[in-house]
Amino acid sequence: MIKANAQITELCESWWSEMADAARPGQHRFAGQLLRMLGWEQPLPFSPKEGAARMNAQPYLLRAGGQTSVAAYFLLPGALESPGAIVDRGLDFCKATRVLVSESQSLSVQYLLATDFYRSYLYDTQTEDLLLYADTPKAFNDELVPVLSKAGMERGALEEVRRPPRTEVAGKLREWADYWIGQLCHAGGINEERAAKAVDRLWTIRYLLAHNIFRRAKWNLGERFHALCERAASHRPEGVGREFAKLCNDIGMEWNIAVFQRDHDLDDAIANDVITAGMLTEFGLLSGNRFSIATMLESFNSGDPTEKMRVRMVPDVNEERERFLSRQSLSTIDDARIEIDLLEEGYRAIFFWFDRVVSLYDRLNVHFEEQQEVEEETGNDLFGWSERDASRPEACGDARAYACERGLGVYYANPRQLRIARLMLTLHLIDKYYQLGRPVNRIPSIDATLMPRPRVLSAGKVIGLEAHR
Repeated sequence: MIKANAQITELCESWWSEMADAARPGQHRFAGQLLRMLGWEQPLPFSPKEGAARMNAQPYLLRAGGQTSVAAYFLLPGALESPGAIVDRGLDFCKATRVLVSESQSLSVQYLLATDFYRSYLYDTQTEDLLLYADTPKAFNDELVPVLSKAGMERGALEEVRRPPRTEVAGKLREWADYWIGQLCHAGGINEERAAKAVDRLWTIRYLLAHNIFRRAKWNLGERFHALCERAASHRPEGVGREFAKLCNDIGMEWNIAVFQRDHDLDDAIANDVITAGMLTEFGLLSGNRFSIATMLESFNSGDPTEKMRVRMVPDVNEERERFLSRQSLSTIDDARIEIDLLEEGYRAIFFWFDRVVSLYDRLNVHFEEQQEVEEETGNDLFGWSERDASRPEACGDARAYACERGLGVYYANPRQLRIARLMLTLHLIDKYYQLGRPVNRIPSIDATLMPRPRVLSAGKVIGLEAHR
């Protein structure tokens, strides 16, 4: 194996020494030699898609035992940025690997190797995890050869590669966010609270793209946002800052999402093309695995120990609230309200009690429908459809909207808690509407849900039970 590693190193270094003669036939020959050294005597070449073809990539399919498959792309020397530098910047992709992974996600392959015979990246194509990388042929030998050799793949070496834990992924997301928040504060002359809102908007857009609940004709968020990111990464990003501000304001107007409410000072700050173009370019080089609700919440696990605790707190059983909910009926549910205190209960309480309230609304709605069926069968249905529907409790209509507007209250004690609560509730709402499987016109307002915490809470508020009067 030592001899094979030496031959691989020599091959890669000789390819780079022949950069002046970097023609496609030579590229194909070197790729074939390298694969044979890894035990792949008959790799399957396949036609590259548009982006890979523009990079003159030579792709091969490596399949071990019919189970594990790797799309291996061989590029010309210098086509890939240093993966070490990419990781140091808190990113998951360079521009080339972003294109290759995106194009490979429709190929039904689990892994992707991108190498220019010197720098190499290995990805899980579905999770977009950067599993291994190498800045030199020696690092390629040490890190990638054991898992990419045919013998290694057949014994399941790829499946044994360590996946980054959520805490690590969240930490990188936090570092990336903190960097750009600092840039916006410095260059835009705004405070941290406003700058953080720009990052939250990006995270929300990313979540919306993965959970498409808005399906309006002539309003394609994905097309607009991706076109904006492409312009940001181009050599002429002029005007991209104001276009991003306009996109955010349009989202706020169209879909009523709280974090997109117009903020003129923030608009002026992100009008800085240098800052916004850089931020959007790097945002496109972050993997999708960073943008689950759990990972985004975990990214706030820093700073003050008590705030870190609130990120991790698991909601306790609250017998008073459970009894309160169990006593609700069709005649009382519209006035029932639960209020939670982030200071004491943490952020996960938002998800837990929102779902409990919505579940109650849904159960009561089923009860209401059953009552109507009984009245129809017994001939006691004295009302027409319109009168009967008017008798339905408001909470049993759009349960998620009613929970936001009247059924759930969340007390925050400072701007940081407001920021996290606003973001988490927004993402949770998107997720819940997505699970319904039908398009949504607007996100319900959460203005009545999020409330500043008074110095002293009444006994009812401490328990978390309130009623509208």
